[in-house]
Amino acid sequence: MSVGAYFRTDFDEPAVPAELPMQLATGMNQALTIADQMVRGRGIVGRVTGDFGAVAVKVHGTGGPVRVTVSIGLDEVATRWWADRVRPSRTAPELPRVVAVRSQGRIRGGAVLARRQGWRGAAGAEATLSFDLAEGELNADGLLMVELGQTTPPEWAAGRLSTRPVVGLRINSIGVRAIDSVSAVTGPTGFSGCDFFVLQPGAGTVHRLTTDVVPSAPPLPLTPRNKLTKRRPARAAFKAVRAARRIVVRAKPYRPGPLAGVLAADLITGTPIAVEVAGDEIRLAAPPTGPVLLAAASPQPNLSWRVLEAK
Repeated sequence: MSVGAYFRTDFDEPAVPAELPMQLATGMNQALTIADQMVRGRGIVGRVTGDFGAVAVKVHGTGGPVRVTVSIGLDEVATRWWADRVRPSRTAPELPRVVAVRSQGRIRGGAVLARRQGWRGAAGAEATLSFDLAEGELNADGLLMVELGQTTPPEWAAGRLSTRPVVGLRINSIGVRAIDSVSAVTGPTGFSGCDFFVLQPGAGTVHRLTTDVVPSAPPLPLTPRNKLTKRRPARAAFKAVRAARRIVVRAKPYRPGPLAGVLAADLITGTPIAVEVAGDEIRLAAPPTGPVLLAAASPQPNLSWRVLEAK
């Protein structure tokens, strides 16, 4: 008997490589072979349990370039998981989350996720990032690695962004398809839900900024922490207070002031990047080689940003 046979178990199931094109939308698929700090899901690929989360999918690649599309989600369960680990104040609102997406050992892009207030509850937030793997990065029976990780925020973002932003986030789906040639990364093109936005690697130098008024961030849904707060009367009271806060905050008028300026920094290192603002135009000195975080110079939490490359 070979040495390796001692490590075999009858409960092991062989991995079945996924054929291209692939659309993975459940963690129960046999092509998903590794889940690192991830809880697998049935209606989603999985949910992150730590400060980063990674999955490995066995894909029957061709050796040529492929386009990978990753969908990320932020919902109330994610916020509750985050609150259980960070233990924030009950009066603290939710803060936007900024995450980096890594694949095959390289940072591919980033995304901003921010839930906004509603009359009866907060809506979820989703972000979809598409990037290309060059020839040779995914060969036959290769492993596609997809990881969500936190970054080093710039000093001016302190207190404006969520700490440990990856905890609880969902990987909704992962898609892979063969392509003829490699193109630039494409990220979320809709409104971000907050006064932050991420420019993807390879973006142009001139962009147009559009803003929209949004309700304030919702109050945090906190899990009871001790015997007293776990009792039903206390839980009902907390729920009623949170609902009342939601209604009061939602009913407030929003009068954001004029845009005072735009700050930019490398999303991975937090290094400042020079940026010029002329009207609704944002100009960078050079095309970004990595993801760039943009934000209002003065916090405007009731503004939602949308930044598109100028044509």
